[in-house]
Amino acid sequence: MKSSIPDFRVWLARMGFNSRQVAAGAELIGIKNARTASSTNTGARDLMVSERLAMSAVRVGLKPWSPEYDDELVAQGMAHRTSNAA
Repeated sequence: MKSSIPDFRVWLARMGFNSRQVAAGAELIGIKNARTASSTNTGARDLMVSERLAMSAVRVGLKPWSPEYDDELVAQGMAHRTSNAA
């Protein structure tokens, strides 16, 4: 059975944020507007797939993507180089 607590609020708690840090947590996943952060926190607004992916990335400590960072991820075995990679 799915919890009635919004996933975003669960993520915030697991990241160590408190109820006064909703906007700070939201900003980490690209939500810049305080009203949008609040509605996401209460469950009035659904998370987009890109926000859920960002939540996972932030949770495991990934940095924003760049070609150089991609090379690091490949070197660490966290990503695979494809044959058509530039």
